[in-house]
Amino acid sequence: MTDRTKRIMLVGGALILVLLIGGGAYFAGSRGGAGNEDFTRSAEGSGEPETPGASRSGIDPSIPRDRARQLENMLILAEEYFQEGEYQRALDLIDDVLVEDVRNQVARDLRQNVLAARRRQSADDIALDDLNMLDTELRQVEAQRLDAEARVREAEAREAEAQLAIQRELAQQRAADEERRRTEEVQRRQEEQEREAQRQAELQRLSAEQRARTEEAEERVTDARQLLEAGDFHALRQEVDRVLEIQLDNKRQEDVLHAEALALKSRSFVAEDIKNSANRQEAIRLANEALRRSPDSWDAHYSLGQVYFETERFEDSVEALNAAARIKPDEAQLLFDLGRAQFRAGNFRGARSSFEGVIRINRDFAGAYFNLGVANLQLGNTGGAIHAFRFAVEVDENDATSWFRLGSALLTQGDADGAARALERAVGLEPQNGQYQARLGSAYFRAGNAERAAAAFREAVRWESSVAVYRFNLAVVLNEIEKNEDALPEIERAIALGGGQPEFLFTLGRIREGLDDVEGAIEAHSEAVRADARYTRSMIEMGRLLERTGRHDQALQMLQAAHQMEPEGFEVNNNLGQVYLNLEMFEEAERYFATAVRRRPDEPLARFNLALAYIGSENLNRAERTLQDVVRIDPQFWVAYHRLGEVLLAREEQESARAVLTRLLETHPQYTERSVIEAILSSL
Repeated sequence: MTDRTKRIMLVGGALILVLLIGGGAYFAGSRGGAGNEDFTRSAEGSGEPETPGASRSGIDPSIPRDRARQLENMLILAEEYFQEGEYQRALDLIDDVLVEDVRNQVARDLRQNVLAARRRQSADDIALDDLNMLDTELRQVEAQRLDAEARVREAEAREAEAQLAIQRELAQQRAADEERRRTEEVQRRQEEQEREAQRQAELQRLSAEQRARTEEAEERVTDARQLLEAGDFHALRQEVDRVLEIQLDNKRQEDVLHAEALALKSRSFVAEDIKNSANRQEAIRLANEALRRSPDSWDAHYSLGQVYFETERFEDSVEALNAAARIKPDEAQLLFDLGRAQFRAGNFRGARSSFEGVIRINRDFAGAYFNLGVANLQLGNTGGAIHAFRFAVEVDENDATSWFRLGSALLTQGDADGAARALERAVGLEPQNGQYQARLGSAYFRAGNAERAAAAFREAVRWESSVAVYRFNLAVVLNEIEKNEDALPEIERAIALGGGQPEFLFTLGRIREGLDDVEGAIEAHSEAVRADARYTRSMIEMGRLLERTGRHDQALQMLQAAHQMEPEGFEVNNNLGQVYLNLEMFEEAERYFATAVRRRPDEPLARFNLALAYIGSENLNRAERTLQDVVRIDPQFWVAYHRLGEVLLAREEQESARAVLTRLLETHPQYTERSVIEAILSSL
């Protein structure tokens, strides 16, 4: 039984199993006959002289000859059945003889021989059954080991296949994107040629002076855009000011060119330092002036959207960026920023759509897959998030954040091994990140590797020593592997950093109990309850510890209070049942244990405790069935075999008891009460 089992089991050494079977009644019984001797040899070996007129079958001479011959034939047939192993048929015939000739020693000797042979056969059958059962258990253990290895291989194969599928899909998407870009490039050039032809036609209609001014304005706007991309904001603003000085006869065209110039100047203030309030105010002023001249200036809408995002006016940011995207739908950065604004505004579906749009435009856009994964997480689509994060690490295998998110999503989905592998990659890239180390510790712990979990949490504490929850998790794992001396300073430091959180105080109580400081454990759980009057975990632990120290009334009061808040809880019902069991209030104990069993039907502990309650109330039939269920659920619940053997003895089923107790010693030679079992077996 595990230590966790011990913590919620209140049996302890004080509880003594009492079977009301009379003073040593289960020691009664005979070892049976000596062998398979036939009745003729038994008679010959009796040392008694033959009586004249008596048959060799020992039939009473007073019985009429014809009937005596029938009885003698019955004994001969019984002997044949005996030799053939048909023991019951032999016993039936022998019993018929003894009904008429009760003192027939030959029949009595034969009966003893048959009974002894049947007992030996029963023991052999039971031994064979035990060997078969043990062999079956060994095969099951080996099968479980092989199955676990197969699951790991299958998980690794699935992960590799998923990664290959993503690589293939990404390659196909890139090929499709390249083809789309070529098609779009041809179309773009054709449209540019058409626009240029139209522009030239319009210029031809202008005077030479107007044509020159228009061309100068267009060239300066183009230069300004290039200066924005280069980050030369001072030169950009000079170019814009020159554009604004150019007057055209075509006022519509002048407004379009001036609006584009103003919008680019607005964007320069955003790009230069968006956190500067003066820059933001100037960007807003210029963008609004640009939109007054031309509502179709996507740069102006974009600049406003960025400023609104920075000042956390997310709804306004979404509106402005949406307006920009309607005008410029193929601008990946614009869609990316729109997705961010939608996400912050709580429009996760819109954000997902925008990030998907970014990926359609540019599969290699930094952060697009990551943000798509985060949006899917917000929508509860863990599978979609994992798919997106896998793409993110395929696009950039050094993206530690995406590896971290991938591992976290896999952990949420229940794939602890896969999560650990992804988080190991994140930690490998950023070993000094305490959050990554702590999440890796959680993955190791969920995967059943407490030692590696403790090492990862130690690293988290090493790099971020002031984070209380990291020390708390380290203390929990150290308590789990019974390193309580190491756990104590960690949980004490966690409490000092994080305050008296009930979970922290609960863990302090567990650790103190592990150090045999029961009173200190009770005090820690009492503090947890003072911090949160409805924190039933510590209430249940207090009840268990109070019962352990003999304070039954206090234990009962605490557990009943917890039961009112959590009437269907497993631990509270199991522990309440234990208190009533120790008080020998067996019917009450049965009621609470039955609730615990109903809550966790595959948990052997509660069933075992229920069996003890049945034993206390002398309901041995139910006790036997319940103990059989316990060993079926957990074949290594050794004390259940012990109790089952005692119950069988109480029911005077000695051979069955012998088989159960013998099996216990054969399969678990180190059983702590081996001497008790040997004493019982030697008496049978």
